[in-house]
Amino acid sequence: MALEKEDHPQFTIHNELQTLLNKYGQVQVEKELTSIGVILTEQKKLNSHDITLLEAAQNYLNEEFSIYQSVSPSTQKSYKSELRSFCKYFGVNIDKNLSTDIQLKEVLTPEKLAAYLQQPGKAEATRRKKAAFLRSFIDSVARNVLSQKKINQLNDGALELQDPDPQPPRAFTAEQIDYLLNLSRLTRCALRNYTMLWVLVGTGMRVDELHFEIGDVNLKQGWIKVKAKGRKKRAKVKRYMTKGAIKAMKYYLDFTYSHLKNVLSETEHNRLYVFSDDNGNTPLSNRAIQKMVRGLIDRAIEDGVIQDKVWDSDRGEEVKVNYSTHSARHSFAIYALESGMDIYIVQKLLGHKSIASTEVYLNLFDEQYQKAIDKHPFAKLETDQLKHLGGDV
Repeated sequence: MALEKEDHPQFTIHNELQTLLNKYGQVQVEKELTSIGVILTEQKKLNSHDITLLEAAQNYLNEEFSIYQSVSPSTQKSYKSELRSFCKYFGVNIDKNLSTDIQLKEVLTPEKLAAYLQQPGKAEATRRKKAAFLRSFIDSVARNVLSQKKINQLNDGALELQDPDPQPPRAFTAEQIDYLLNLSRLTRCALRNYTMLWVLVGTGMRVDELHFEIGDVNLKQGWIKVKAKGRKKRAKVKRYMTKGAIKAMKYYLDFTYSHLKNVLSETEHNRLYVFSDDNGNTPLSNRAIQKMVRGLIDRAIEDGVIQDKVWDSDRGEEVKVNYSTHSARHSFAIYALESGMDIYIVQKLLGHKSIASTEVYLNLFDEQYQKAIDKHPFAKLETDQLKHLGGDV
C-alpha cells in the first residue's frame, strides 16, 4: 500500500524540525531541547590531537558514545578481537597496556590502513570484517585528530574494498522508485535525502559525483557540473537533470541554503557543498550516501515492494538480486532507452567514453528484448506469411 506523504506524523515532525534548524541554527535548537530535558547530555569528545593508539583503543572500548557501545554483544566480541589484532600490528598490546607510544594519527593513513588490510593470506571475508571494524573505530575516536574530509577519504578509499566478482546491480521499476522517494521523506534529513535520491534517478550520476557545490548547479539550464570519473585532473562535466530532479533541487536549495546568502559572500555561498551534514562545509561521504539508500532499499524489501530474490530457471533455485545506489543509474539509462532516446545521447548523459558501456543497459531487463521484438514489423505476420518471404520457420 502506498505511503501517505503529508499526513504521516514522522514526515511532519521532520519538516518542522528542519524549519527550526534553518531558522535558528543547530546550536540554539539543541540548547532549547536540552533545557526541556529532550537532550539529556552532550556527546563527549573521545580524543585529543595528541592521543596515542593505546589511549584511542581504551576510549573506543569504554566511552559511552563510542560505536562499540551501541552494537550487539556478538559484534562487540568481534570488534574487540579486531581491535586487538589492529593494535598488535602496530606493536601495541591492549590487554597488558603495553604501547610503543605510537600516535593515532600516525596509523590512520591510507597507506598504512591499506597495508594492514592487504596482508598476505587473508581471505576476502576477513578483509571485509576488518574494514567494517576500522570504520567504526575511526568514526568513534578520530574526530579530533583528523578532519571530516580525511575521515571520508579513508572510508571511501583505503577501507572501500571492491567485490571480486560482483553481481551487476538491478534497476528499479518506476513503482519502486516512487516508493523509495516516499520512504526518503520519512528519514532524518528528509528533504536532503529526498533531493539526493531524485538527483540519482534523475541524472544517472554515480555516487561519487554527488560531491558538487552550489555554484555547480544551474537550475535555469537544468544541469550540474560534477567531477567525472576517469577525467584528467577530475575536470568537471555537465550532468543534465530531469524536470523532477530540477524541481526537487530548487526547493531544497531555497529551503536549506538561501538564508546563508545574508551572512556569506556570493563566492563563499557558491562553494558550499549541496549534500552535507555540516551546513555545506564538507560533502557527505560515499558510504553515508550508500548507507542511506541501502536503508531505503531494505525497508522496501521488508514491505514487499522490492523482491531481493528471483527464480533462476537455469540453476533451478532462487538467487539473490543486488540492489544498490548504482541501481538508480541503471534505472535512468534503461528508461531513457525505453522512451526511445538515441543510445548515443544516453552515452553522453551518462558520461561513458565507449558506446559498449552504454549497450550493457540493453541487457539488464530481459523483458526489454520481448518489447523490442514485438515492435518488429514481422511480429504481426503469421508463420505462413514468413515462409513466402523466404524465412525458415
